[in-house]
Amino acid sequence: MSVRAVLACALLALFAASAEAKEPPGPLPVTWEAPEALKVHFEKHLRGPPPEAKEDRLQLRRWIREVRRRAPEIAAAEGWFSAKVEIDDDIEPVHVKVVPGERTVVAGIAIEFKGDVAGEGAFRKARREALTSAWSLPEGRPFRTADWEEAKARLLEALTADDYAAGRIVASEGRVDAATAQAKLSVVLDSGPAFSLGEVEIVGLTKYPAKVVERLVDVDPGEPFRSDRLLDLQRTLQNTPYFAGVTVEIERDSANPQRVPVRVTVVERPVADVGLSAGYGTDSGARGEVSLRYRNAFGLGFDNLSALQADKTRQIGYADFYLPTGAIAAPIVGTLATKDSVGILGEHTFIEGLDTQRVAVAGYRQFLKGPFDVRVGVSYQIEQARPDGSDKSLKRALAPNATVTWRFVDDVLDPKTGGVLQVQAAVGSKAFLSDQDFVKAYAQYQHWFTPTPKDQFMVRAEFGKTFAPSREGVPEDFLYRAGGTRSVRGYKYQSLGVKDGEATVGGRYIATGTVEYVRWLNPTWGAAAFLDAGDAADTRDTLGANLGYGVGVRFRTPAGPLAFDLAYADRDKRVRAVFSVSVAF
Repeated sequence: MSVRAVLACALLALFAASAEAKEPPGPLPVTWEAPEALKVHFEKHLRGPPPEAKEDRLQLRRWIREVRRRAPEIAAAEGWFSAKVEIDDDIEPVHVKVVPGERTVVAGIAIEFKGDVAGEGAFRKARREALTSAWSLPEGRPFRTADWEEAKARLLEALTADDYAAGRIVASEGRVDAATAQAKLSVVLDSGPAFSLGEVEIVGLTKYPAKVVERLVDVDPGEPFRSDRLLDLQRTLQNTPYFAGVTVEIERDSANPQRVPVRVTVVERPVADVGLSAGYGTDSGARGEVSLRYRNAFGLGFDNLSALQADKTRQIGYADFYLPTGAIAAPIVGTLATKDSVGILGEHTFIEGLDTQRVAVAGYRQFLKGPFDVRVGVSYQIEQARPDGSDKSLKRALAPNATVTWRFVDDVLDPKTGGVLQVQAAVGSKAFLSDQDFVKAYAQYQHWFTPTPKDQFMVRAEFGKTFAPSREGVPEDFLYRAGGTRSVRGYKYQSLGVKDGEATVGGRYIATGTVEYVRWLNPTWGAAAFLDAGDAADTRDTLGANLGYGVGVRFRTPAGPLAFDLAYADRDKRVRAVFSVSVAF
């Protein structure tokens, strides 16, 4: 061995010895003999004798005195008020025996009321009865200090939740008779005066117009104090795009209980955010995006989302303006439940020989109705289509449309059980600025089930039909093509459809389905096998099976599973890799 190696080994040994020397010795071991409900507390809160006690009897006696003092206190907190401690220090490890005696139980509870709630009237009587019945430490239960404190806290919370914002506990007593192992409890509640709410004061609002808050305030000056009303307002404001933090509170001064100002304090978000992202997918190759979010467009609090996106098949620019909540009346579902938007879009695509240029304007309302996410609106678009080897055409459509999505999955980003159903409908008429009469009807359902922790199945089906005399005059947005990463794998993106010249264009029918199995090899990696089938066509009779099948790998990420597949297209007799990933920065 070289001199350098010997020195290195010596240094390592020296560091190891130094580390061992610096590590302080732990306490001496102790064995506890007590009921399990007490033993866990003794082991947690009472450490063994210090190491010096092994040689120093004075140190051991100090530790014994501490145990004799604290063990009964711990036992009393759990309801044993006559615990006796026996310590045998002549053996190693030291043995501590705690004889707790009989556990004390609650033998009675008296709740006394003062203040406005103690007055006459059916309302006050009902409040007293509700508070008494809500007491959480009833007779017959063990008297634990933690339960006693929690019961008082819950009683006070129930009192101050409505009307009595300044209520307090002015006296409480737990009288324990150790001889009979019984505890008699008493609590005195002073409600103070009944409070009412006053005008709303907004603090911290400098970047956005006051109306973005005022529209959401539904507090009527003079209404009774309700803590839930303030919490609901706080949640509503927090869910807007303008604020990073919101608090809603009142001054709980018993001397001034009437029309108490409601103080709304906000921490504002930046008015503008810029985002950049890049990605790659087998459908469209490399792609990039630059986006702008401006939360106070036109100085009216409109939340503007604008972006430019580009890849080899599609270039798009759009600007969407989300109106402040409550800006437009909502007679169907209530103002606070809606998200209204208007937008404009310009798009160019070149896919499978079809060159399209499209301009569209639209307005939408999105809201939740029970378990359903509903989006309704109207769009007007002008599209110029140029199929390779065929004539170009100009198509226009004014189309009211609706999309309903029903999700019942265990995890939105990484479903393991449950399903998602989406239904779409759109209508166009020659009588109202459209070049063709049509009705689009579309549905897709996807379901996941996991028979074992490692085995997962997914099935998907989609069906669509556009009712129209022909596809002529109907924009591609209301027709169908299939093939690609999220369709029939193995076939090029949107390559399944109707032939027009040398191009593939949309048809009036679509029907596809998928069966996929994933075997998770560990929590992160899985192996997959799948079968896809389907087609898009202009008539039902010309729909084909177009099988695509293969294998792949799955990688779980915080944003959901990442998939890489090798898919064989039965019609084309070739294998294609299917992959997609995006990165924001």
